Amino acid sequence: MKRLGILWLVVFISLAGFGITTIPFPLVAEQMGASDFWKTFGGAGVFSLFQLLSTPVWGRCSDAYGRKPILVLSLVGTVIAFAWLAVADSLTSLLMARAFGGIMSGNLAAAFAYATDVTDAEGRAKGLGIVASAFGVGFAVGPPLGGLLGTVEDGASLFGPSLVSAGLAVIALLGTVFLLPESLPPASRRPFGARSATSVAGGITGGVTGSVAGGVAGGAAPKRSGAPWAILAAKPVLMGLFASSLMVAIAAGAMQSVYQFWGRDLFQFTLKDVGLQFMAFALLSAAGQAGLTGPLTRRFGERRVAFGATVGVTIGLALFAVAASPAMAWVAICVFGFANGLFLPAVSSLMSFQAADDERGAVMGVFNASSSAGRIVGPALSGPLYFKFGPAVPFVLSAMLTVLGALLMARRVHR
Repeated sequence: MKRLGILWLVVFISLAGFGITTIPFPLVAEQMGASDFWKTFGGAGVFSLFQLLSTPVWGRCSDAYGRKPILVLSLVGTVIAFAWLAVADSLTSLLMARAFGGIMSGNLAAAFAYATDVTDAEGRAKGLGIVASAFGVGFAVGPPLGGLLGTVEDGASLFGPSLVSAGLAVIALLGTVFLLPESLPPASRRPFGARSATSVAGGITGGVTGSVAGGVAGGAAPKRSGAPWAILAAKPVLMGLFASSLMVAIAAGAMQSVYQFWGRDLFQFTLKDVGLQFMAFALLSAAGQAGLTGPLTRRFGERRVAFGATVGVTIGLALFAVAASPAMAWVAICVFGFANGLFLPAVSSLMSFQAADDERGAVMGVFNASSSAGRIVGPALSGPLYFKFGPAVPFVLSAMLTVLGALLMARRVHR
């Protein structure tokens, strides 16, 4: 538990820094002459595109070299990325800094893999929920600071938010170097080119009783390719979970990238208002992740919790689409945040039970890649849809996608 606490602190500091820059970024891009596409895609979309390309690789590297070296290397890059963002004086430089930050964000895959290393099967969902809550709390602290630091007389600025974020990343780096021990012993590592020596023969058969009854079953299995996407393709249940995670991530990416414009145009929300609303969103996510994931999965099972969370996300999106007052906007963001918080640890736990010990880093990297892919597609769609077809359209499309994700997950995981 002590190691989980240190890991939580490292992830929290990293996400707080990211959250600080998230709020002013779209408006700064608008001030630099960005098109409708780049207004929403330039921040979260560019970051997540390069995160998608790099995260599975970082996860696989953590299987080969250990979790701690990957965490340290990625945090060094994060410090550089924030410093670059602070001094960017053109849209091109701004986007390049964001892209580099995405490449160096591999600490997410390594952090989740670390959490699975130090928890047993019974406590894995709870452990993942604790670590995932650092995302929520970090993102709760970041946006209000971003709204405050990013507000200047003539509009929005990234200079102050980026410098503070770089300082927080330095603290996370020092904490990782001096306080976080390695979790993956050399005997359990898998060098590049080696094949996985074990295979998960069982599946997830629980859910009705509120526990994982299947888990890791069976004995030794034939060796097979350890490539991340090959592992995914070999297990239909992983494909279903990946698809569901992708749909929810698209919805979250669309909402978070367009919300600044939506709130400003419909309800005259300032950057400070948006920062406080994102704080509420993140705190409710953290409450679901750390406080309720464990009890709910023990009572209903990971499958039912994940499915129910997807339904809640859909309801939140529908509320955004019909919001006619600031009060309705608050209700929508609270419902969406709470449901989104329950979804992440439940689905990541389901995925981890499908992976052997020496391939779990790769599988968790693929899982994080699905979130990155959603944060690419969501911002890419939300800007053009919002500015050309109206404020409700991005949320209606996102709700349709989450319904599809719920159906795919229910079908695959049930089988």
